Amino acid sequence: MRSRTELWLVRHAESTGNRDNIIQGQEDRPLSPLGLRQSRALADRLFKAHRRTPFTAIYTSDLIRARETADAAALALSLKVICDRRLREIDVGTWGGLTTAQIAERMPDEWAAWQGRCPTLRRGGGESYQDAHDRITPAINELAEQHAGQRVLVVTHGGVMRAYVAGLIDLDLVHVWHFSIGNTAICRVRPFETAIGGSTPRTGRLLCLNDCAHAEDVTMRSGEF
Repeated sequence: MRSRTELWLVRHAESTGNRDNIIQGQEDRPLSPLGLRQSRALADRLFKAHRRTPFTAIYTSDLIRARETADAAALALSLKVICDRRLREIDVGTWGGLTTAQIAERMPDEWAAWQGRCPTLRRGGGESYQDAHDRITPAINELAEQHAGQRVLVVTHGGVMRAYVAGLIDLDLVHVWHFSIGNTAICRVRPFETAIGGSTPRTGRLLCLNDCAHAEDVTMRSGEF
């Protein structure tokens, strides 16, 4: 049944860039030692969920921090990982690889403009949050259509997860900064299920956001880069 299609969107485990407070964007940095522990905790959680209601596929961003997180899950679930570059993090252009202090020093006007968190601002000449929403939403919906009525794991990044969820619940993108999405956080959605109540039928249900219960005994970092 199409309306029961369920996606588990998962942010990657801690990368070396997260650890070092680097704005990564689409920079390719591997998991840190903490991130490897987080990915194993996530895999254990997913294995238990899989025994109750199986996942039928795993998709991941092609960036290494997401792929390494997905690989740990794939081993636990005995599924093949499918890479999709459309699931990449927001491209932050020339900001990539820099700390916030370095950006503020080298590009003060652009950094000052970003303090308003305008969703159409293209940081470093890359993508805006609106651009990311327009990229990630059709990609995720296409994967959902391919697996109608099934449960699918999608390993991606905090920025694009925020953008997708905001669109799903018709929230202005300026408010995405109210969402906390920690490393290995799970966000469960049913993109084709009708929302509760109202005179006009609307699709899209958010079942949970920022579920990190599997990693409570692992030191978590919640920085969003």
